[in-house]
Amino acid sequence: MTDKLNEMLIAALAVVGGFVTKRVFNNHDSLNDRVVNIEKDLLTKEDISHLERNVEMIVSHLIKKGDTP
Repeated sequence: MTDKLNEMLIAALAVVGGFVTKRVFNNHDSLNDRVVNIEKDLLTKEDISHLERNVEMIVSHLIKKGDTP
């Protein structure tokens, strides 16, 4: 009797675990698709060029700051 109960509990945990895992990965996939769509709509090459110049300025400043004692 206890073996049957243990098997039922393990099966129930497996079903719940599979359901939760499927939901998590589906949510992750849909979120990833939404982010990709937003990036496609919002970012242009001109937007990225401003960011690249800012990053280059920050990096060059940090390198120069690291050289001075």
